[in-house]
Amino acid sequence: MDLSKLNPVQREAASVLEGPLLILAGAGSGKTRTLTYRIANLLDHGVPAYGILAMTFTNKAAREMRERVEKLVGPGTAEDMWIGTFHSVCVRILRRDIEKLGYQRSFTIYDDDDQLRVLKDQEKKLNVDEKFLPPKEVRREISNAKNRLLSADEWFAQSDKSRRSQLLHDVFLAYEQTLREYSALDFDDLLVKTLQLFMDNPPVLEYYQRKFRHVLVDEYQDTNYVQYEFVRLLTAVSNNLCVVGDDDQSIYGWRGADIRNILEFEKDFQNVRVVKLEQNYRSTANILDAANQVIAHNEGRKEKALWTEAPAGEKIQLYTAQDERDEAAWICQRARQLHGQGMSFGEMAVLYRSHPQSRVIEEMFVRSGLPYRVFGGTRFYDRREVKDALAYLRVIVNPADTVSLKRIINNPKRSIGDATVAQLEAEAASQQVPLFSVLPDPPLSLSARPRRCVGDFAELMFRLIAAQDNMPLAEFVQHVLSETGLDAQLDNEDAEAYTARRDNLLELVAAVREYETKSGDHTLSGYLENVSLITDLDRQEDAPQYVTLMTLHAAKGLEYDAVFISGMEENLFPSYRAVMEDDRMEEERRLAYVGITRARKLLFLSLARQRTIYNQINHNAPSIFLKEIPERLINDVQKTARQRFGEETPRRAPVRPPRPTDFGTPGMGLKRDPAQIPGVTKGFVASPARALSSSALLNMYRPGDRVMHRKFGEGTVERVWGKGGEARISISFTAYGVKEFSLSIAPIFKIDT
Repeated sequence: MDLSKLNPVQREAASVLEGPLLILAGAGSGKTRTLTYRIANLLDHGVPAYGILAMTFTNKAAREMRERVEKLVGPGTAEDMWIGTFHSVCVRILRRDIEKLGYQRSFTIYDDDDQLRVLKDQEKKLNVDEKFLPPKEVRREISNAKNRLLSADEWFAQSDKSRRSQLLHDVFLAYEQTLREYSALDFDDLLVKTLQLFMDNPPVLEYYQRKFRHVLVDEYQDTNYVQYEFVRLLTAVSNNLCVVGDDDQSIYGWRGADIRNILEFEKDFQNVRVVKLEQNYRSTANILDAANQVIAHNEGRKEKALWTEAPAGEKIQLYTAQDERDEAAWICQRARQLHGQGMSFGEMAVLYRSHPQSRVIEEMFVRSGLPYRVFGGTRFYDRREVKDALAYLRVIVNPADTVSLKRIINNPKRSIGDATVAQLEAEAASQQVPLFSVLPDPPLSLSARPRRCVGDFAELMFRLIAAQDNMPLAEFVQHVLSETGLDAQLDNEDAEAYTARRDNLLELVAAVREYETKSGDHTLSGYLENVSLITDLDRQEDAPQYVTLMTLHAAKGLEYDAVFISGMEENLFPSYRAVMEDDRMEEERRLAYVGITRARKLLFLSLARQRTIYNQINHNAPSIFLKEIPERLINDVQKTARQRFGEETPRRAPVRPPRPTDFGTPGMGLKRDPAQIPGVTKGFVASPARALSSSALLNMYRPGDRVMHRKFGEGTVERVWGKGGEARISISFTAYGVKEFSLSIAPIFKIDT
């Protein structure tokens, strides 16, 4: 394998083929390139493709890894290699052997919404008040327990044994039993059940230990305890484990990621080889310098010194806005300016600490007419009409999936109300069978019409189940939409809603067709599994024509020519919780490091003197992270503006008060520039236009000119009119609308665009 295209340190990492290897890869240091060359080198040294397992955290990253390997070794060579996310690898293992745990191979994967539906049902059955024990809180506690490999009883044993804990324990038990009855797993179960399968069935574990001679893990700093145990068990025999990661980018502690996995790797495995990738190929020197200066304040980290051969580049732009609307307007103005200079909107991203910040930014993008897309909002597959269609498909594959069945049994309306469903559920419970099993022969307690409607629905579902293997996948999905009436029911929507929902269903069929073509898998179960494992970012286009708006957490792994980080304020970023806890503060600083290193060429930071968020007005101090960036790297936009307004003129010794004669004879005009008269600097320099004649003022500003106002920020001149002291100027501000000023005293100046 030709490794000459790698730098010396990358080449070293790609050449170590035996034993535990820790590759510490700083931001933008070419870790994916190094990892793929290492895989190609393994293949070149005789390791069979089926003996290699490579895992990462997004489908997009896994797909890119496979494509890069195939470019190096040729198409088809890597076909037998397992490259995927932790969850997709575990699903593949479970589809083969989950029956050993008492589940069907056609199990359904429940998302957050499905989990909440189950939890609400169980709380209702157990007479638990949702206000006392919110289902979302229960879901979070269950997830945390599973990530620590705790059962309901084990979790309760470690709890405070309060009434609330007892109720949560009971709901936890009922939830687990219900998922087993429905032959369903939640997202955490995909890992937990795989680990259980390994521990309860040694022959299964031994099979995969022999099969995978080499295991590679990307983004190792993001692994949790279950993933750590999974990797440890798989490599216990071969000892060939290569992990790639950066402790400085460990930002998911809130969802179970344990930074100790990478910090203590050398303790957990023997004879570990450590290679550090420290040359950055992404960012300019100024941006990289700022990132290094910030992260250096963390104590719990492995020492690295990122460097680059790239030029210094532009300084970091810092803007202090009046409020969140002014901040958003400034971001839009800079984005428009960059686009006018030739930068694609797709090379820009606006990042923020929390989702609520996006509302004002999004509104300002709409007002500015700039193309944008918010990531982390409602996923395509979470939209109502799409979830309805997927529910039909899930029941076709797994009739025991009662959550999906209850979603569609009266959708579209077919006179099967809640009372009827309750009687059907009672009958199913008495027979100890899934709800679907009682549909062909509904209980006699139902009146004639509901019995007929239930029977018709059962007949429809049996026809669809029988038809799924008789036509191409995309054609079958279209057939389901037509037969069930999901597409026809949209006719009752208003025109705008109809168009949006119809387009979403058409997009669903297109997505199925694309899956068929690209994956080569023509099974409905395969497609549904793929949907369950897709994240919002997996659907992001490679060359978008819009500005991306997303949280800092969602931006990890991405990069843009220009990055805006908004809300650089104490109690917002870092969050108010982090200020009180050292561990949280270090993770917040890592998040700042991640945000800064997303930028290739330009970085814009902004904060607001006053911000309304969570329905409260806040006056926060500038973020500590701003103070950790040296002034030499920053161009303070507001400081520059204050200098232009004359507000930063150095203090001088007291001088005599101005005399009336300094201003000339009343009615004769100014004798001299007031800015030059001792003692009146402050009164006049703040309004630079005042020293000019009326005719000069009128000629200075024209419609379309860009100006800076001391309070309202940047704006565009719409109109200039009047004469002498009556001259007026009208300016349009993105954040504040159109404002009118007296031209002789307006605190404005022209700016370059």
